[in-house]
Amino acid sequence: MIRDMLAPVSNIAEVGLRVRDLATMAAFYQEQLGMEIVLAERHHVFLRVGDLPSPLGAVGHPQMLVLFDREAALDVALTTLDHLAFEIASERYAAARERLQARGMLERERAWPDRLAWRARSLFFRDPEGNTIELIAHDPDAA
Repeated sequence: MIRDMLAPVSNIAEVGLRVRDLATMAAFYQEQLGMEIVLAERHHVFLRVGDLPSPLGAVGHPQMLVLFDREAALDVALTTLDHLAFEIASERYAAARERLQARGMLERERAWPDRLAWRARSLFFRDPEGNTIELIAHDPDAA
């Protein structure tokens, strides 16, 4: 058992994958594996993998595969790439933020009210090899 963990995770909410040919990859996952496109933009596509059996899933956030165009310029203020998103319980969000801040690990925080049906808050930090990790929690008041 890990002592003083940040927060126990309950689900994988999404996996972000950088790809060379966004259109071909989106078509493959949609046509060959039956994933539904939730949101398609110029440099990224969100695909629904399945239901998320959790509070975040209950308000509309599915399990997702997110494809990012490898050639697109990175803008960390707008998105993270090559990341894993894990859902945590809403009541553990503040404690996770405090632990990340105390360890100097918190890179950024984001509320998710934008164009999607769910409301959530996310904390972003990196694992020992530099991969971005997102902890996301349902928050009906996210703005």
